[in-house]
Amino acid sequence: MSISISQRNNTLLKYFISVLLALGSGYLIAHNGISMAGALIGFPIVIGYFILFLHYPKLGLYTVLVISFILPILGRYVPTGIPYGLSVDILLVLSFVILALKHWKKVDLSLAANEVMLLLGLWMLYIILQIFNPLAYSFMAWFYTMRGIALYQLLVFGLCFAIFNSKRDWNLFLQFWLWLSILAIIWAIKQKFLGVSAAEQRWLDDGNAKTHVLFGKLRIFSYYYDAGTFGAAMGQICILCLILFLGPYSKWRKSFYMIVGILSFYALMLSGTRGALAVPGIGGIVYLIMSKNIRMLLIGSGVLLAGFIFLKYTTVGNSVYEINRLRTALDPNDASLNVRLRNRALLTEYLRDKPFGGGLGTTGSWGQRFSPGTWLANFEPDGLYTRIRAETGLVGRIFYVCMWTFFLVRGIGFVWNFEDEERRNIAMAILAGYAGMLVANYGNPVMTQFPISMTTFIAVAFVYSMRYWNEQGEVELPDRPTPRLARKPD
Repeated sequence: MSISISQRNNTLLKYFISVLLALGSGYLIAHNGISMAGALIGFPIVIGYFILFLHYPKLGLYTVLVISFILPILGRYVPTGIPYGLSVDILLVLSFVILALKHWKKVDLSLAANEVMLLLGLWMLYIILQIFNPLAYSFMAWFYTMRGIALYQLLVFGLCFAIFNSKRDWNLFLQFWLWLSILAIIWAIKQKFLGVSAAEQRWLDDGNAKTHVLFGKLRIFSYYYDAGTFGAAMGQICILCLILFLGPYSKWRKSFYMIVGILSFYALMLSGTRGALAVPGIGGIVYLIMSKNIRMLLIGSGVLLAGFIFLKYTTVGNSVYEINRLRTALDPNDASLNVRLRNRALLTEYLRDKPFGGGLGTTGSWGQRFSPGTWLANFEPDGLYTRIRAETGLVGRIFYVCMWTFFLVRGIGFVWNFEDEERRNIAMAILAGYAGMLVANYGNPVMTQFPISMTTFIAVAFVYSMRYWNEQGEVELPDRPTPRLARKPD
C-alpha cells in the first residue's frame, strides 16, 4: 500500500512540475514573443549539446567548421547585430578548457611539440606586443583583428595536434568540407540561373553591388561573404579534388572527386574572381613539383602554358563574361591593378619610418569604425600581405610570409619522404591548394576569411600529423621522453 501511495505521489509531483513549467513558459512567451519560444525550445538542445561536448571534445572543432560556413548566412538572413563570429572563439577556448579539466590524463601533447606551434606562438607574441604600438588607436580594434590573423590559427593547430589527427578524423573532416562545398556550388548555380534571394538583394543594395555587379553581370558569391572568398574556396576544392582523383581509390570515389573538381572550377568561373585563378594554377605547379615526375611535369607545364596563352594572347571566348573577366587579370593596363600598385607605393612611403606598422585594426572596415579620419583608415589594403604590412610593419609582414612559406616547404619535404601512395596523394592535394591560397592572399585576404581559414588550418595540420599514422591510421609517435601531459603506458 505504501508503495502505491509513493508512486501516486511521484506521479502527482510530475504533473504539478509539468503544469508549472507550462504556465511559466506560456507567461514568458506571452510577454516576450516568439523569440522566447525559440529560446525555450533551444535551451534543452543546447544543454544536450554541451553534455555531449564534455564527453566528445572533437565536437567543438566540427561545430566550428560548420559555423565557419554558415556565418555569412546568419549575417544576411538573421541581421540581429549579434557578433556571431565570437561563437568560434568561445568553442575553441571551451575545447581547451574541457581537455584541461576532463580529458587531461588522456591527451597526448607530443605531436604539438613542433616548429608549427613554435612559430605560431612567436607570431602570437608579436601580435600581443602590438597592443603597445604607439600608433594604434583602439584595443577593441586590436582584439577583433588579432583573432583572424593570429589567435584562430594557434588554437586550431593546437587542437588538431592534440585530438584531431588520425586518418579517420581526416576522412570525416574531408566529407564535411566537400559536402558543404557542394551545397555552396548548388547555391551558386541557383543564384546564376534563378537569381538572388530577398536577403541577398538587400546585401547587394547596401553597397556591395558596386563590387558584385559589373557591367550588368552578377559576380556569384553563393552563401560566402563575397565573390572573392567564394572563388578562392572553389579553386582550393578544385585542385584538392583533381589531385585526390589521381589517388589509389575506388572507381566510384575517383568519379566523385572528378565531378566535384569540375563543378568547383565552374563555380570559380561564376565568381568572376580573377585572383582565385591562381589557386588551381599555382596549386597545379606545386603538385607537379611534388610529384617529381618529369614526364608529368612537362605535360602539366604545357597545359598551364596553353591556358596562359589562351587568356593572354587570344580573344576567343570574349563574349563569355566569365572568360573575359579572368582575361583582365593578365592585362598590365587593368585599372584595378594600377590602383592597387599606386596604393601600395603610397603605403611604402607612409611606412618608411614605421617598421612595426600602424597598429592592428587601423585599416579597412575596422579602421573606419575605430579610428575614422586617419590615413590608414582610408587606405584599402586589398591583399592580406598588404594589410599585414600596413598594420604590423615590414617586420611583421616578413615574419608572417616566411612562416607560412616555411610550412609549405616543410610539408613538401614530408611528401617526398612518404612511402605509401595514399598519404602522398592526400598531402599533395592539401599542399597544392594551400600553395594556391598563399598566392591568392596577394590580391584578397582569403586566409583570414571563413570558411577558408578553418579548412586550410585543419588540412595543413593533417600534413604534419599523418607522418605518424600507423597501419590503422592512428598517430603513433616514435619513442621519446614522455611530456608532462602525455598518456602514460598501462
